[in-house]
Amino acid sequence: MQDHLLFNKFIMPFALQFLFWAGIAGTFYGTWCLYTHDNWAWIMALVLGTLLTRLIFEGFILRYQKYICLTDIRDKLIEQG
Repeated sequence: MQDHLLFNKFIMPFALQFLFWAGIAGTFYGTWCLYTHDNWAWIMALVLGTLLTRLIFEGFILRYQKYICLTDIRDKLIEQG
């Protein structure tokens, strides 16, 4: 708990996973609503909605991983001198 409060450990990976699955669930719900109202766009919403949600969250994860790599490089440089 102390690591989280002092920002030594981040909750972002867990938050991103939760938000990703919430986005996928929202996409499925929207697709289901379109399907039940006999709207032909439900197929596009299913394909493009899940793809767009995935791409958005991959961008977030890439930014976070870049931060992790940069902090690892900084720590190794500090160790070397």
